[in-house]
Amino acid sequence: MPEKLIRDIPLIQRYSRHNENEDWSFRAFLKGNSRLSAEKIDREVQVLTEEIWKEIDCTTCANCCKTLQIVIDDHDIARLSKHLRLNVAQFTERYVVREPDGVKLFKSSPCPLLGEDNRCTVYDVRPQACRDFPFLHEKEFSSRSISMIENCATCPIVFNVWNQLKFKVGFKRKKQ
Repeated sequence: MPEKLIRDIPLIQRYSRHNENEDWSFRAFLKGNSRLSAEKIDREVQVLTEEIWKEIDCTTCANCCKTLQIVIDDHDIARLSKHLRLNVAQFTERYVVREPDGVKLFKSSPCPLLGEDNRCTVYDVRPQACRDFPFLHEKEFSSRSISMIENCATCPIVFNVWNQLKFKVGFKRKKQ
């Protein structure tokens, strides 16, 4: 790996704020560079994700669970209700808020199902959004680059993948 991994959330947040202009330039580079196909970018992201994921233990951080509003759908609610031995109405009353646009979220942050040990207390039946986060394994990475920029300040894995991808694809960083 070309750079040392950064795990410290306050440092990651500071770097993310500092690198905001560079990150937007990198997004434009990814979307507009004809020599980098979407498939090539996706392959590079997969390789980096696998390498970095081996080096970062999410349970030492759990920043996503502590800070993000978790979107849940009816399937999640049914699965979680059953697991927690609550009916859907009880689960919804206790844990769910509906936004004006109809999106359902957990009422509180940090996630009410996060244990004191930074582990999900319902890991095997966790919401789909939690299963998919940080969305690095999905195709069309470039088309999701805005959310990657947003998630850089939240997730050490996203932050490190994003920044090492700059190196891997030959993005010329501006002198600081």
